[in-house]
Amino acid sequence: MLLIQPARTGVLRRIGSSKRARCCAFFLAAGIGIGAWASSLPLVTTRLAINKGELGFLLLGFALGAIVLMVTIGQFIDRLQSDKLSLAGCVVFGACILSIPLAPSVLAAALLILAAGAGFGTLDVSMNTEASHLERTSKRHLMSSFHGVFSVGALLGALLVGQLVSIGGGLNLCLGIAGSIVVLVAFGSRLIARKRPLEQGIGRTQSSAIKAIKLGPEQLVLVIMFGAIAFLSMLAEGGVMDWTAIFLVTEHGASESVGAYAFATFSATMALGRFAGDLATRRIGHVNVIRIGGVVCAVSVLVVVVSSSISVTLFALGFCGIGVANLVPAVFAAAGHLGGDSAGRAMSIATTMGYSGLLLGPALLGFVAEHSSLTTSFGVITAGFVLVAVVGFAVGKRMALHGLKLRHEP
Repeated sequence: MLLIQPARTGVLRRIGSSKRARCCAFFLAAGIGIGAWASSLPLVTTRLAINKGELGFLLLGFALGAIVLMVTIGQFIDRLQSDKLSLAGCVVFGACILSIPLAPSVLAAALLILAAGAGFGTLDVSMNTEASHLERTSKRHLMSSFHGVFSVGALLGALLVGQLVSIGGGLNLCLGIAGSIVVLVAFGSRLIARKRPLEQGIGRTQSSAIKAIKLGPEQLVLVIMFGAIAFLSMLAEGGVMDWTAIFLVTEHGASESVGAYAFATFSATMALGRFAGDLATRRIGHVNVIRIGGVVCAVSVLVVVVSSSISVTLFALGFCGIGVANLVPAVFAAAGHLGGDSAGRAMSIATTMGYSGLLLGPALLGFVAEHSSLTTSFGVITAGFVLVAVVGFAVGKRMALHGLKLRHEP
């Protein structure tokens, strides 16, 4: 027995490592697809000959497809293998992206965009569920690094489109190549982590053991509280990303290039912060990451609003990127840990609430800006980050009151 156990442990480690690589592939593919899609929107507007309002409805269709599937997938993801759902969602997402330029009408494009959103929603819930499962089985903090891979993918997707456009490429080339890459990465993930006999046995045992698992009352309350944090975080994060450049140009008289640098500063520090996030979470825990992140972001955005110095503003945006980097990964990881065997349902609730904030954020802030000012909109963003910290403290107190603790917390 003493000779067999190390070999078995080595096999389990190799399985875990291959699963992590496969999960990274899905996060990378999702990022590339989203980055390329977002960067191609001006080309989509030109190709379909639509105005900004009509483009807004198309984007609403993408969000609607994503949210509907996020809600639906939670009903049965715990009975299925998340890697298979990730594969299906990734293939649908990529295939729809590369098909959009071929749409013969705006209606056909709208249906493809709706389907792309549905594919992305399926992919998002399933890959985050898989990431949470890997965290629990490996007893290591991994969620932030997975989201860091997503950020890198989004950057690569944007750079790909930018490079193709610079050499005269159109929508067909941009989304055709990006969508093909997403599909190829999806199928390539099957080669990264082909199941071994031991893993297949484990999968069959888990599948037969999981039935109609439901979240307990206290689990559900805490998951909803973490979902509220996700809603506020993604609403505020989306507001910073969408409105910072415009705010600096219109309210502070900065040039458009400075606005672009501001966005780049925020995005770069957010990506770097995610790769350092697992270490931070290991040291202080998910709840403290949320509390500190909320405070850092609130102070940073407040500095952006009141500062008249561009250098100070860029510095504050850099800190905001670091603070916001691990809010959503911490929420998703915590929801997965709290969900236990029903992690998929917990993840479905958290992701749905989070992406609802991302959907409502730009529209809400735009409405506030139209009827008041962009400064007021950034005041709303600041308040959102303050509430993130407040709810973070409330979650910690509630968990302490009921004697609950997330796994692997210090």
